[in-house]
Amino acid sequence: MDAEAAAAAAEIYRLPEECVAYAISLTTPGDACQSSALSPAFRAAADSDAVWARFLRPDHAAVLARADEPVECESKKELFSRLCDNPVLLDGATMSFGLERRSGAKCFMLAARALNIVWGDDPSCWIWTAGLPGSRFPEVAELVDVCWLEITGKLSLSLLSPGTTYAAYLVYAISDDSYGLECHIGMLPPKATVTVISGSGGGGGGKTTPTPPATSTSHTICLQHMQGEEEAAAHRRKTQYMRLRRSYGRNKMLTREADPDIRCPRPRGDGWAEVELGEFAVAAGGEDDDAVVEVRFEEVDSRRWKRGLIVQGIEIRPKHAC
Repeated sequence: MDAEAAAAAAEIYRLPEECVAYAISLTTPGDACQSSALSPAFRAAADSDAVWARFLRPDHAAVLARADEPVECESKKELFSRLCDNPVLLDGATMSFGLERRSGAKCFMLAARALNIVWGDDPSCWIWTAGLPGSRFPEVAELVDVCWLEITGKLSLSLLSPGTTYAAYLVYAISDDSYGLECHIGMLPPKATVTVISGSGGGGGGKTTPTPPATSTSHTICLQHMQGEEEAAAHRRKTQYMRLRRSYGRNKMLTREADPDIRCPRPRGDGWAEVELGEFAVAAGGEDDDAVVEVRFEEVDSRRWKRGLIVQGIEIRPKHAC
């Protein structure tokens, strides 16, 4: 470092701590952590409540007021880390709330109990069992036997972070005695739809504005591969396969078109699996406060019987969160 650069650095270190803290608060949580390693003066500013209060969303206290157990931390930075590492259960363990470490954006998971599961109250179709290892919630839903699989969850966009693109994920496991969930050539895959439903329009002076139409995205979903990881690639190319024509006793060559957009499962760090159901954007400036996102997962077309899907919930988090 030359003399001029050293002099400039020395001037920065002479700035009042509150000025340094304000500058750091305009960056990101990751930048703040890196700043704390520069010098003792920067560490004090980067670790201050003034910085981490800005990374915590303004309404975090209102959300934490719904926590099933009090959340006590000695500093704002500790609270931020707590919410990143250990999401808090809300509303009688029907939802969890946490933060995405990179941006501080809010994340929620709707527990299975908060979802609308068709036939979910019929013990011959679904049973409710104690949460498995790695589950955030005290109970999960396990599929016993249905041919009509349909799961829906809803969340108000006012709870989410403005100016953020989110994705919804089904968090699940599959039991050893499962059947009918395999996704392979010749079987119709499940479908997922993510729809943002806008609230009623309003305006000043008694005027109303037209309600924007709902926006929706749909994808095909693979819950379980038949042949390991190679099956994921098979979905994405055009394939020909043989099917027996029962009426004539002869084989018929059929073609399944490539589906480059099919969503395939991946393991999570908590021992469960997840599959992305779709994405949506939350507008900046609170324009979506009256809107609701509806996430629907279904397999109803094939009418094949299914068993062994264990649902922990639907997680909604920033699209590029790790």
